[in-house]
Amino acid sequence: MANRYARRLSFIAEWYQEEAAIIRTFTICYYVADNALEVFDQRTKKTFLRRTKMPELSERDFFVGSKINIFGRQFDIVDYGDEITKNTLAKFRKKTFILLKNSILPHLGTVLRALIESNFSISKARMVQFTAEQVKDFLAEKSKGDVQTSVLMNQLLSGPSIGFELIADNAVEKIKYCQGQSKECMNEDMPSALRGLFEREDVRNGIYCSQTDEDALRDCNFFFDGKSSLQITVKLKNSTLAVIKPHAIKEGNLGKIISEITSNGFKITALRIHLLERVNCEEFYEVYRGIVPEYIPMVAQLASGVCMALEIMCADPNKNSYEEFRNFCGPTDPEIAKLLRPHTLRAKYGSSKTLNAVHCTDLPDDTVLELQYLFKILD
Repeated sequence: MANRYARRLSFIAEWYQEEAAIIRTFTICYYVADNALEVFDQRTKKTFLRRTKMPELSERDFFVGSKINIFGRQFDIVDYGDEITKNTLAKFRKKTFILLKNSILPHLGTVLRALIESNFSISKARMVQFTAEQVKDFLAEKSKGDVQTSVLMNQLLSGPSIGFELIADNAVEKIKYCQGQSKECMNEDMPSALRGLFEREDVRNGIYCSQTDEDALRDCNFFFDGKSSLQITVKLKNSTLAVIKPHAIKEGNLGKIISEITSNGFKITALRIHLLERVNCEEFYEVYRGIVPEYIPMVAQLASGVCMALEIMCADPNKNSYEEFRNFCGPTDPEIAKLLRPHTLRAKYGSSKTLNAVHCTDLPDDTVLELQYLFKILD
């Protein structure tokens, strides 16, 4: 019995009940051994959700500051639920921030693959364009008088950058150490994928990382809390939408899919990670309601975890981005894609009509509407 309890993680979580315009507080217990959840309502002192297996969630999804979807409801984890959980996770499960400068964006897929293989969870991401004033604000607390500051400012003004909030054991120390070491000095105890990534000088120069836990918190707040008004980079002209679905991200395929896209004649002009509530997923898929029998499981899949929204454009401006990318994704059914077009994304990374790895805009008239919904309306 004691061992079973030790495998239980307990958290305090909040859920905003829109109908009543109130924030409700819950205790969420996650049972590691059988991947199950139990939820208790703190106000009523009653069980809100009996112990239920949640295969789409894993231990890596649970940390203070994370957001998790439970049957379409988005819960914000705000604290540890007991001392055992706090003592188990607080010292190790940490948040950090990295910023990919414009020079390294062609290698985005490679960077993501290395992070994922090194057990980093990507909880937030967005592509932005800094203004000079925003760069000054971002750098205000960093290395005052350091000559590197002016170099970093010029780099951030040269083109779009992508910020990531990462979660891992000793996250700040791992990234900071690897960025600061040459290939010859790299500690063998570091994850091999992370070592291999930072052995490249262009990667070390192309990534900014937070230096302390306090820096990481400040950088994440600046980049993701909306107060800095960072400019999104969506073009809405000869572009189309791709959404990398939650199951593909949980299966560790995010970096691979990004690499496939950027190495096959496409460029990413906007990027954003979302954790969508069920109502948002229903709105996004509204055009499919009553048309495709998979509508309900499609909604459930999109609401099951984080997804990555991408604005895609052909590198060749003379090509139609919508048509080219839709062909590149392949048939909706991965089984048909494997038979007829085995080199497409859905053939490689999909397993069913619902779990087909990537959503792409189906109708040309919907491209701008879908892009605006995920990059502007939900922003």
